[in-house]
Amino acid sequence: MFGIDLGKYRTIVISIALFLIFDLGVLVLNFFISSEIASDAVNVNLAGRQRMLTQRTAKLTLQLENRAQAGVPQDVELKELIAAFSLFDRTLAAFERGGETASGDGKPIRIAAVDDGVAQAVLADARKLWDPYKARISEVIESGRASPAVASALVTQAERANLPLLKLMNDLTTRVEELAASKATLLRAVQVTGISLATINFLIILFHFIRHLRASDRQLEQARKETDDILRTTQDGLFLLDTQAVIGVQHSAALERVLGTTALAGRSFYDIISPAVTPKTLDTTREYIDLLLRHDVKEKLVASLNPLECVEVQVAQGPGESDSRYLQFGFNRVFENGKVTHLLVTANDITRRVRLERELQASEERAKGQMGLLVEILQVEPAVMNQFLRSAQDGLQHINRQLRDQGSAREVGGETINAIYRIAHRIKGDASALGLSSLATSLHSLEDILNGLRERPALSGEDFLPVTVRVKGLFEEIEAMHLAVSRVAQIRGVVSVEAPRPQHDPGVEALPFVQRWKDFAVRLAGEHDRAVELNYHGIDAETLPDSLREALNSMVNQFIRNSIVHGIEDTDTRRRRGKPEAGRLSVYISARDDGGVDLSFRDDGQGISVSKVRDAAVAAGRLTADEAAAMDSRRIVGLIFEPGLSTRETVDEDGGRGAGLDAVKAMVMQLGGQIRIGSTPGEYCHFRLSLGALPSLAPIDKTEDKAAEEVPA
Repeated sequence: MFGIDLGKYRTIVISIALFLIFDLGVLVLNFFISSEIASDAVNVNLAGRQRMLTQRTAKLTLQLENRAQAGVPQDVELKELIAAFSLFDRTLAAFERGGETASGDGKPIRIAAVDDGVAQAVLADARKLWDPYKARISEVIESGRASPAVASALVTQAERANLPLLKLMNDLTTRVEELAASKATLLRAVQVTGISLATINFLIILFHFIRHLRASDRQLEQARKETDDILRTTQDGLFLLDTQAVIGVQHSAALERVLGTTALAGRSFYDIISPAVTPKTLDTTREYIDLLLRHDVKEKLVASLNPLECVEVQVAQGPGESDSRYLQFGFNRVFENGKVTHLLVTANDITRRVRLERELQASEERAKGQMGLLVEILQVEPAVMNQFLRSAQDGLQHINRQLRDQGSAREVGGETINAIYRIAHRIKGDASALGLSSLATSLHSLEDILNGLRERPALSGEDFLPVTVRVKGLFEEIEAMHLAVSRVAQIRGVVSVEAPRPQHDPGVEALPFVQRWKDFAVRLAGEHDRAVELNYHGIDAETLPDSLREALNSMVNQFIRNSIVHGIEDTDTRRRRGKPEAGRLSVYISARDDGGVDLSFRDDGQGISVSKVRDAAVAAGRLTADEAAAMDSRRIVGLIFEPGLSTRETVDEDGGRGAGLDAVKAMVMQLGGQIRIGSTPGEYCHFRLSLGALPSLAPIDKTEDKAAEEVPA
């Protein structure tokens, strides 16, 4: 119909269209016939009035004759005669040809000519009688007064025409009434026929509609059953959200299990997820759903912004117990007429998948860690590695004793933290120097914990529990490295300790410990976008006692780190200052005649900034501004050995917490030594350490180190 495919609604639409056509036809006919009947009713009234006017005209002629014979005025009778004559004549003409006349209330009315043949014949006969009668009356009207003779002639004419006209007007009235009655009968027939056809059509529509409705009900029931089966059996939580983020009436049975709550229909989605997410995530979810509800936003562009891709929720397992679960929510838009009306939401419990992924990731990280650890170990000589592991284990044991001594105390002083910090920082520096980055990272995390404890105003033994846990983990890492070294040694088929080197080795730059310092300096400089060269002169440190050798190695490592992080400039700055692009680090170890050992470390960097040290001391609360201003430069420079004081603005694994030089100072004090500093801003910094008397040491090179010349502190 009209080029439109009506499909299953074709019969109903055609039936309704026919029903409307029948109703419209009946309405038009009813209106037309009713109008005709109304016109006929007017004609009946006018025809009846014509009978009355015939009688009235005859009566007035008699009265006019009497007034003429009596010789009295005829004005009233003449006036009434004119009105009756004129009204009869106009109405008769209107019946014949159609035209205007006066209604019963005197108002003008236009009527159509009577189109019935019988009525027209009656009107023709009436016209033959009326015209002579009309001529006589017109003569009287024109003269303005009727003489007795004229009045007598008028009466004679009236007597001749009155009764025939009266009969003809009666016939006209009867005929008009018959026409009106026939039209009323026709109207009733049309109405009955139309109502009958409409009723039949309605019954047809009702029959088809009920049949279609039953078929639709069966389809809907089947669809509802299938939907219920799907919602009942699916393992996914499915539900619809309206534009107000309210959950729809229907949802999958699994949704209550996934969300861990019941009575979901009609509830706000935000109220349900708010206990499981942070306020920030909740706000982000609102913004994300608002974006999805906008039809002008492409779904693919915002899909990656879903904040509920993985949500961790806590589920009660019993009194005081809970378990973590992970939920995933997916959103798809439902369109209607180009507008987004709903969101189809899928909620899944992905706890098993997340845990498997995390287990796999942890397994991969462990494998990578073990592989990385093995690679790191393989790059270090077994003897050096064993020496380092022994030293690290001794340091951790010392930390354990510190923790055990403070464990029963209610309040712990900051010196305990500083002591642990020095040991951890020394081990970290030695590990970093050997390229053991994984162990250095673990020690750096211990420093993070200690740094947090430093900031607390008061501490108790319980506050050190995280430190204890971390130290236990470090012991496990050291033990794992011990096992790895043992296995590597077995594979290599060598012993874990190298044969002692000759006391005098002419290749001083080729000594293993010197090479390790050089490698460490170059690697650390590269991490900080610097370039350095390290030169060594002095004795073979491998000939020193283990404790002193380890201490010297740790000190040099800390000086290398301190120099690169704080002293050596980047290549562009050095070029502008007229310096070689690579910074120069000079190390000199010599044996004194009294059995002591001297360590000299110098770099040609930017030196020590007294103002920076003073500002750092004031910022850290070590000094007031007045105290710092009154203190001389020598004492200010000495503050660089204070624990926790650093001029560096940022913190990383290589500096920024004021622990390196503090650890050096602690080792020097343990060995009964002294420290002197020489520095010129923009030129160099020089540390000279004099350690206590030791057994005689055989130097390799007695040449004076030019870089270790006496510089005023």
